[in-house]
Amino acid sequence: MARYDPAGTGYNPDATGPKDGVEVAWQQDTESPMHGLTAPILLGETLYGVGRQSLVAFDRESGEIRFTRDGQYWSTPARASAKAYRSDTLAVSSREGVHGLNADGGYELFGRSIGTERWHAPGEETRRWSGSAPREPSPVTADGTVYAVVPETDRVVAIDASSGRLEWERTIGDPRSSGTNRPVVNEGTVYVSSRPGDLVALDADTGEVRWSEQPDPTPDSALNYRNFRPPTATEAGLVVPDREGVALFDPTDGSVLWEYDLDGNATDGSAAVADGTAFVTDGEESLHAIDLERGEREWTADYSPDVEPVVADGVVYLGYQYAELVAIDADTGERRFAYDDSVYFAQPIVGDGVVYVLTDEGLLALEEAS
Repeated sequence: MARYDPAGTGYNPDATGPKDGVEVAWQQDTESPMHGLTAPILLGETLYGVGRQSLVAFDRESGEIRFTRDGQYWSTPARASAKAYRSDTLAVSSREGVHGLNADGGYELFGRSIGTERWHAPGEETRRWSGSAPREPSPVTADGTVYAVVPETDRVVAIDASSGRLEWERTIGDPRSSGTNRPVVNEGTVYVSSRPGDLVALDADTGEVRWSEQPDPTPDSALNYRNFRPPTATEAGLVVPDREGVALFDPTDGSVLWEYDLDGNATDGSAAVADGTAFVTDGEESLHAIDLERGEREWTADYSPDVEPVVADGVVYLGYQYAELVAIDADTGERRFAYDDSVYFAQPIVGDGVVYVLTDEGLLALEEAS
């Protein structure tokens, strides 16, 4: 799923990727543009990517397209086991709600998809132009349940991954809210942040509010609220960036454990957490590595876009729209390599020694340069 796991860490402890330079293993172009702000996902031998008009499944080894299914899907899919089916369900946000799709794709007959969509959770059609890039918060799955933000609302829902049955629904924030971020799930609790500054913990089974906080803005903030970005759940607490900084919150009551000043202006992205370090961009000029226990800086590296880093095997990978794909050493902040031979990059994922990233033309697989 997006950010690898339900906790949103952006870290796969078993994955490896290129470290000192890359070359193209394969590139698969697609008929419709694939660029957006969505990352692909890897399930076994299949990669799934979402474009402006479709869900596309690729073979991991060769990049060959296994199937394409048309639909206005607007997020990275999230895999869930479905007891009622032989194959997994892919939960994905669309222009009209949240859909459960057959991970095997179903089949096409006379140009129409048959058996692709298993269920559709209610939503309202977005007012956005249909040709704009996908950008809805991605669903999160845990223990056969899909947790998602209904597009164009502040409603968080829990949906049975097999049947699409609505288990519970909860509205986050108040009339000031301008958006609810992707939820995370950890040890039976769903954590959700919103703009401008609500942080809520919900019981994963019932949706009951365990606690809800609106932390005061930092003293140097230019805003009278915290413009929260998506949280990351860890054993130490909840890592939650905002426009100007990042804080660690106690998962039991929402109290602040430490605060770190980014001196930034970030409006997007979230923190990756690996081996006791949080990695977060400030939207101005730097990627910050922060000791998770003490809330102190380990290093900073030059990097200006505000993105969602991913970490694998001691390397932090960052991709940004009209820029480049960058790899930075997780221990030192040293830049390992940069790849800029495409016009556009979505967020990368890493697995089996390869970086996979959607570009302006399709899906690109990069391996260690020989």
